[in-house]
Amino acid sequence: MTKGMTNGIKINSLYHSSLERSLIGFALLSGTLAALGCYFIGQYFALPVITSAVISSLFLAIYLKLFTRTYKKVINSFNRNHAHLDAILNEDYNQLVKPSYQAGSIHQLQQSLIDLSEELFKKKSRYDQHVFLVYQLIEHFNVPIMVLDQHNKLSYANNAFSEFKQTQWQTLRYTSAEQLGLTKQGAHWQFSDVITAQQWQIRHSEFIEQGSCHQLIVMIDITSALRENQLQAWQQIIRVLGHEIRNSLTPVTAMAENLAVKLTEPRQVQALNVISERCNYLNEFVTRYGDINKPLTLNIVEIDTAAFLKQVCAIYPDVKFSCVTNATTFKADRTFIHQVMINLVKNAIEASIPPIKIALGVHNQGKVNCITIDDNGQGLANPDNIFVPFYTTKQQGQGIGLSFCRNVIEQHHGSLSLINKNKTQGVLATVLLPNE
Repeated sequence: MTKGMTNGIKINSLYHSSLERSLIGFALLSGTLAALGCYFIGQYFALPVITSAVISSLFLAIYLKLFTRTYKKVINSFNRNHAHLDAILNEDYNQLVKPSYQAGSIHQLQQSLIDLSEELFKKKSRYDQHVFLVYQLIEHFNVPIMVLDQHNKLSYANNAFSEFKQTQWQTLRYTSAEQLGLTKQGAHWQFSDVITAQQWQIRHSEFIEQGSCHQLIVMIDITSALRENQLQAWQQIIRVLGHEIRNSLTPVTAMAENLAVKLTEPRQVQALNVISERCNYLNEFVTRYGDINKPLTLNIVEIDTAAFLKQVCAIYPDVKFSCVTNATTFKADRTFIHQVMINLVKNAIEASIPPIKIALGVHNQGKVNCITIDDNGQGLANPDNIFVPFYTTKQQGQGIGLSFCRNVIEQHHGSLSLINKNKTQGVLATVLLPNE
């Protein structure tokens, strides 16, 4: 049997087994039988043929009229049920159908639809409250989060996303995922830009809102994790190298010092002193690098801003400093923050050409205090690597100063950043410290 014949049989079967056709067939059959019964009864009582026919026709007309009214009421009941189901499918739970009958199967069916609609309305209300709560939570997260609609266009985002894009997210509403720099590989989202993908990872999930599937995209900054892994790798290298270097330097230093005591030739003594000095320097070098990421014991105290800046400026009398502040005090470990400022100012001086001008600032910004060092130097040649241990652009540099500074500030639960200035030459170093 061909496919067309099979479909034709199914359609005819559905047509013949429909409620409407069954009711009409039953009405025609029962009406015809009733009319014939009336005709034969008339003949039994010897009524004229015409009279019997009129009685039969009148009975059939009344029967058909009553049937038509009942038929329409039954079919209208099912049509109303269909409309009610259609409203439920469209999540319109306010459209309730009044039962056509006060009892019976149709009444039970319509009452069941009403109960179903009310139950679904309650569940939708609870779900809408949960979705609203999700949006409220998204707003308070400090990681960039966005919501894509069923067409993969931006429908909602939080303030952290606005800061990531450096513009209000509302201006990007209905922007496609591709224009936002996102691509979907299978079931996973990722950034199309390689540099961004190296810094951020994406976690996503799906949820239903108003009958449509939405994508919840959470962006996770992995810079700190990568930096932690990087520092751990450096630490492992330092431990191995430090152990071997110390084992070699200790006997060399001891022999050089012993020989220096026995020799009388000044040049030979000087050479041995240089050897001892360089060995001590290398030993100190390894020790300092080994301490680059160790936890610090901090003594957080209230520091007088004016006195602190005065002490820093006094170390470099040849530099022209300008100080601006609106914070009388700030909180930090006095010793470590002083060392951080010395390192940052020293870097600014070494990068500048006389006359050297450095602007220092301490400003209160609500929950944080902002310390700035603004120089007129040559700027950063490679800003992406300035915090990498051992990396330096200075001939005599060791590549540890900025790593040490960032480690100190982060253990204060703050942050350190250095950027090239846009409008003028130089670098702006910014230290953010908690104010609580």
